[in-house]
Amino acid sequence: MEMRSQDSETLIQQNVGARIRQLRRARGMTAVQLATSAGISQSQLSKIETGKATISVKILEQLCRTLERPLSYLFQSEEEIPRVLGTLNTVAGPESEGVNWFAEEVRRRTRGRMSLIPLRASQLGPPADQVEQLRQGVIDLFIEELAHFQKYIPALNIFSLPYAFASDAKLNFFLESDYFCQHIRSRLLEHGFRFINKRWNWRRGLQWVLVSHQPIVSPDQIRGLRVRIYDSKILHRFWEEMGARPIVVPWPEVKNALRQKDVDVVPTHKAHVFPLKFCQHARYITLLGDDSPVLGAAINELKYRALPPDIQDALHCACDAAGDRFSQVIRESEQRNEALNMATYQAVYLKVDIVPWQRQAIRIRRLLVESEQLSAQLLDELETPNFSNAIG
Repeated sequence: MEMRSQDSETLIQQNVGARIRQLRRARGMTAVQLATSAGISQSQLSKIETGKATISVKILEQLCRTLERPLSYLFQSEEEIPRVLGTLNTVAGPESEGVNWFAEEVRRRTRGRMSLIPLRASQLGPPADQVEQLRQGVIDLFIEELAHFQKYIPALNIFSLPYAFASDAKLNFFLESDYFCQHIRSRLLEHGFRFINKRWNWRRGLQWVLVSHQPIVSPDQIRGLRVRIYDSKILHRFWEEMGARPIVVPWPEVKNALRQKDVDVVPTHKAHVFPLKFCQHARYITLLGDDSPVLGAAINELKYRALPPDIQDALHCACDAAGDRFSQVIRESEQRNEALNMATYQAVYLKVDIVPWQRQAIRIRRLLVESEQLSAQLLDELETPNFSNAIG
């Protein structure tokens, strides 16, 4: 019995040592670097990695802190590695196809060691609730627009507003900037949200539209109309300043709100219009241009740290590949569905002069800065020469 106990202890030491060596190599650290950071000698680390040292919880905690892993990670078996992550499947049609392709790509790249179960918005509640569920670990993965994280980083509310970026190139420049990494991405990580996007290539369609019961061509025609919004103070203020009456309607209830004429206008993305049959009840679509919103794929940080490095890498690569696929599916569906929408619902697409709309958006942004609802520091960053000179 004593020999079995010793054998078991030796096996644990070897497995723990192998895990530490695997993590160190995955992070590109030398043994000297890890030992120095953890406050131990290189020879002691060598003994731990080869399973020849008696395990000290204190030393393991120091190593785990440096390697950014929970202590439990070192002791979990292959069978205990988290295998299922819940993610959001927002819209039936092309978005569902794109998300389901991502799930299949994760399964393929991890060789079946991890699976994704797409969940619908009706199962999870509003996006703000889902962000909180992600933070608490109720769900593990959340794919949505960055504006929904504004509770934790208020500056992200700029992504709620139309025409926030003058071009797709400037949006990409901002997402790759030091400002975004230091003031947004890193701070979200402190709150427990890790974005696995490598290139920010998840794009929700080509342009922003208004779906309405009556033709809308110019901003003054929005005055007095009831505009659907999600629960957002900055969106509420934006549409009030446009002269409209903002009405909060949960996304799963939007079609019914159009049918019952509880709202007059639904700002949305062109790719959503046909799959959700909005024109069955409101046939006018105002094309307002604007760059497509970017989606972030955020994973619960504690769940991420519990994954082996090869699974983490597979998730990043799957997300990168799926972003291209998701965006391609959306673009193709937009081109195909415009004709279908006109033939099926006699939809009317209105191509308008977007300059007056852009001017109104700029005017309202200034008001939001003055009332401190929008970050002046962020707008200053967007107006720096490096940012302003970004070109596509």
